[in-house]
Amino acid sequence: MGADYLVSVLLPTRGRPELMLKSVSSIIKNARHPEQVQILLKIDNDDKDTYMDCYPELEKLTSHYKVLYSPRGLGYGDLHTHINDLCAIAEGEYLFLWNDDAELLTVEWDKIMEEHRQGLHGTPIAVIQIDDTAGWKFGFPFVHREIYRAIGHFSLNAHNDTWMHMVAEAAGVERMEWRILTNHYRYDLSADPKMEDETYTDVWNKQQGGYHQTHQLLMTPEQTELRRQDSLKIRNLLDRM
Repeated sequence: MGADYLVSVLLPTRGRPELMLKSVSSIIKNARHPEQVQILLKIDNDDKDTYMDCYPELEKLTSHYKVLYSPRGLGYGDLHTHINDLCAIAEGEYLFLWNDDAELLTVEWDKIMEEHRQGLHGTPIAVIQIDDTAGWKFGFPFVHREIYRAIGHFSLNAHNDTWMHMVAEAAGVERMEWRILTNHYRYDLSADPKMEDETYTDVWNKQQGGYHQTHQLLMTPEQTELRRQDSLKIRNLLDRM
């Protein structure tokens, strides 16, 4: 379908240059063909200096990356906007939602994704959900870019993973791939005190655009209807093929 890469990794990051490098390293070093993996970073304008020293190390890992700088906005409350912006510059066949506090554990994970591209389930146009040792099975989806094109966005809520899970499940395009394993070190999942940093506490403590407020918004009738429309667009896409 003309993609330049097998996978584009969608990776917003804030205040965590070392963790970001560790996260990217787990993806690149475990890939059979790292040149087929595009890393897309979103960094807030007010956080540029935090990351300047990490680019030489990033270059050692891969030359296939882009950095998008933009205003922070509401922070977590605008996370879907940042993800959608990364999708707009992505050149991969699959769009991989990713975090700077996670690691990909499976060696040659991209070989498995190539099976999906070749039609493991009949069509490559799907949302591939992978395993997470923390227990949440829908946190890091691989979304075929034709799905993104059909609905015009990745998500319309900061809970990008839940949005895509709900849409894909309703559209009948969600596939489970337990051979690809991740570890998510988020503080409430790992209880690692080092992970209770400013980035984490900001998400959970903010009154405007924080985790709980955006989750309440996710479940409103208005956003439920928007997800229904997304699912219909995906079904129409498949019907035309």
